[in-house]
This record gives sequence, C-alpha cells and structure tokens, in this order.
Amino acid sequence: MVEVDYKREKIGQILLNRNIISKEQLDEALEVQKNTGEKLGEILIKKGYISDETLMELVSFQRGFDVIDLDKIQDQIDPSVANMISKDFAFKRKVFPFNLIDSTLYVAMTDPRDINVIDEIRLLTGYNVKPFISTKKNIEDIIRIYTSDEYSLKEVQEIIKDEDLTIGKKFEEEIAEKNPLIRLANQIIYKAVSLRASDIHIEPQEKNCTIRFRIDGVLQKIKDVPKSVQRLLISRYKIMGGMDITENRLPQDGRSSVRYGNRMIDLRLASIPAVYGENITIRILDRDESVFDLKNSGMAKDDLERFMSMITIPHGAVIITGPTGSGKTTTLYASLNKISSVEKKIYTIEDPVEYRFPQIMQVQVNPKIDMTFSRGLRAMLRSDPDIILIGEIRDLETAKIAVEAAITGHLVLTTLHTNDAPSTLTRLLEMGIESYMISAAVKGIVAQRLVRKLCNNCKKEIKIPEESLSEEIRPILKGKKIYKSVGCKRCNFSGYTGRVGIYSMMDVSKKIREMLLLRKSTDEISDAARKEGMKTLLESGAYKVADGTTSLEELYRVVY
Repeated sequence: MVEVDYKREKIGQILLNRNIISKEQLDEALEVQKNTGEKLGEILIKKGYISDETLMELVSFQRGFDVIDLDKIQDQIDPSVANMISKDFAFKRKVFPFNLIDSTLYVAMTDPRDINVIDEIRLLTGYNVKPFISTKKNIEDIIRIYTSDEYSLKEVQEIIKDEDLTIGKKFEEEIAEKNPLIRLANQIIYKAVSLRASDIHIEPQEKNCTIRFRIDGVLQKIKDVPKSVQRLLISRYKIMGGMDITENRLPQDGRSSVRYGNRMIDLRLASIPAVYGENITIRILDRDESVFDLKNSGMAKDDLERFMSMITIPHGAVIITGPTGSGKTTTLYASLNKISSVEKKIYTIEDPVEYRFPQIMQVQVNPKIDMTFSRGLRAMLRSDPDIILIGEIRDLETAKIAVEAAITGHLVLTTLHTNDAPSTLTRLLEMGIESYMISAAVKGIVAQRLVRKLCNNCKKEIKIPEESLSEEIRPILKGKKIYKSVGCKRCNFSGYTGRVGIYSMMDVSKKIREMLLLRKSTDEISDAARKEGMKTLLESGAYKVADGTTSLEELYRVVY
C-alpha cells in the first residue's frame, strides 16, 4: 500500500482521500471556485459538506500550524491586544490578535497560510506575527465580544424592535439582562481600558446619547448611540453597580468589577439626573500593582530620595497638594504600599475608598449617618494607629485633628487643594490653625501635576528660540532637543500616550519654620525653599521636556 503524504497534497484531495467528501462534491466546489474565486475550504463549509473544525484540523496537519481554541482562553485575552486592529479588518480577514509576547503578536486566523494578510497585520501593528489556526465561528464570536460594539448595538436595537413594547420598568429590567446589551456595556468598558481611559461618561442628549472617555486627563468623544438604547444601557450599568434601577430622580453611587485579560478592573459608578436622562460616570480603577510603585511615578532620583525621607519619619504630617485629577491619591497609595508592614497599624479615611488594600483598615466617609472625616479621625486616634491617611483636609476641624495627630506621635499622610507647596502653609493659617502647631506638625509638602507623555512613535523634533523661553526654564532646556506631539494610530491620533508626574518638593526646614512663626509671605517662603533645593513645578516639568518625555506645550497647559 502506498503511503499518502497529506502535507504535499491540496485540501480538496486530502478530503477526498479521507472519504470526507465525494468526487461530485469536490467537482461542484471547484466549479464554484472558478466563478467566484473563493477559497475551496470556505465553499465546502457553505455547502455544508465539511465543518469549520474539519478544515482547521486538515490545515493544521497539512501546514504544521498550532491550533488555538479562543473560547478556552477567553479570560486570558488582553482587550488592548485585541484592539490593535480594527473590527472591520478583523471581520473581513477573519483574524484575531490574542496575545503579545515581546515583539511577536499571536494571531488566530482561518487561513494562516495567507502571507498577504500576515504582512498587512505586521504593517498595521509594527509587530512580528505568529499565526495560529482557528475556526471562522470561533474567531467571529471572539471579535464580537472584544472589539465589535457596533454589532452588539445592532443586536440590542433588534431586541427592542422584536419585543415591540413600550419600555416599562419590568420590561427594562428583563431586557437589561439580555446578552447583547451585557456585551455592549462590557465592550464599552473594554475599549475604555484598552485606550487607558480613567473615566467613561454616558451623556444623554436630546436626540441621542454621547459616550466620552477621559484619556490622559482630556475628554474625547468616542461615539453616539441611539436614544432608544440610552436608557437600557444606563440601566445595565446601574444593575452592574448594584444601584436602584427604578430610581431615576436622585443621584446614586455603586461599585462593580470586570475581568480584563489576566487582571480585575474595579469600577466606581455614579448617576445624576439630567434634563435628557440620567448621566452615568464610570471611574476605572486599575488594580495593577505597578500603578502604586513610587519608582513608576516619574519622580527624579533626587526627588524620590527626598520623598522617601519624608514618608519614613516616625511622626509628623506629609501633605500632597494639587488640583483634582493631579494624581494625589495615587501618590498617597504608592506611599502606603512602600511603607506598610505587619509591624505598623495603618488606617485610612477616604471619600470614597477608591482602591482596597490588604492589612490596611480603610474607612469610608458617609455624611448621611454623620460619619465625617473629623469623627472618623477621632475614632482612629483611640484605636492605636501608627500611620493615618486622610483622603483630604476639607475643614478646620479635620485640619486640627490631623495636626494634633502628627504632633502626638503619628505619621499623617493627607492632601490639600493649593497651587504649590509654599502656599499650603498659608492655606493652613487661613483655615485657622496656629502657626506654632503647623511648624511642629508639617514635615514635608509635595505639589504635583500629571503631564501627558509624548508618543514615541510619532513625536517630532522642533526648534524653539532660546529667547522665547522663560528665565526659569531656559538653563534647563538650553541645548536640548525639544519635541512636539503629532498623532498616529498607536496613540489614537492624540500625540500622547500615558501620563507621568511632575513634582515640587519642599522640606519644612528650621529656617522655613522660623519664617512661618513670623508669618512671612508665601513668596518669601518660596524663595527660601528654592535656595534650599526646591524645584518649582515648571522646573520639574522642564526636565521632562528636556529628556523628550513631554512637550513644552503640554507643560504650559498643565502648569499655567
């Protein structure tokens, strides 16, 4: 008997030799192929002569490609990898990127022999491609889950049309649990996470519903969804957050979480009634531990050493200052992550508790039951703390308790809204804290901002006349290459990808304490601090411009 080498034969002949199809069926498919130019395997599948699985097995055997079952690895797929190519391209070419290792993109394909498609993917993504074989159905199903929100949107609209009912409360609850709507809601979240968004805004308008993402601190419009889908989508998010779906007249808060690749993403949801319906805001809270590593904060080496000396003192107050959205909470959590240990009792009081940590007692402020910052702090001081984190000093009473705690042997980490480090001392005085108490309690103050990082794929060097630079930053930027943002596919045409902190650190030295007791002005204290080594926010940011991390335009946008 002659041994048949299937690896040398064509698919049609292999199927015939294995008695999977008949000679008539093969001839019929070949005739169709002459007229349409379709691939033989796809024609045989359409006619029902073979299954997807059969074709996949034969191609794998014939060409030696690895088989991938995307259903089995669904929980491990990183949506940011899945979205490296558009859903239109993925559907048209029947491909799905599911993993990225070093510079190699793992791609599931119905036909991994198609060199042209592999080259297209390589050009689109900039990565080498390792093809795997999978079925058409397997690939299309996973594309719908991870990339195709338009497909889910059409399905939701079809459900509404098929039901042919006025949306009442009972019907709304039932339809909000149907698969296409769940998938649509999740796809919006996946897309936001893959684009590094910190917030999702679902905003009802007069004729539609707008979805916007806050990416790197700037809101970007993503899409509009039909008015008919608006209430269902909002209801789905309210169900996810454990909120009351029947109440749309009062603000509500909720929490949820979703799996993204190999990690969990926490969601904080808030609804508020508006003219055209409830506005839903979803804060995305990444549990990725690298976020809470001070080494990844962007602090320069000397700043990091300075900050470490502040947060490792046995007692006293360290204050982080800056506007909302400047990364203060992340710096506080990164600080706790660095100094926490089994030997220390740590309490936090926050509004709200954004991230949850083991071995740290975290307390949520709740004004409805009179659980305020000041009341929680008093209770903590009776509970043998070593370190106390106060989410924000908002009033005189909280400020007094925090200062007293810092003086009486506790390390207090907290935040305050001021423009720079020196003005924090003045702000505490204005709140009514005695200068001698501030002098004794406050050990260090850090002002911070977040600047967007230039996309390394498209940033462009520019020439800026030295005389146009301010005297404060001219010595730092003199002779340095300065770049501007351009925009490309990798950065979603924003010119930036990610953010990094800039910091101004002020040690409350003996000289500054003396100036505080004498009620010197903020400008005088600032001059003294700069002579002792404090960099201003503008100077700190200028170093990021000088090393090509950010642009001068972005620095001015954030600092001025």
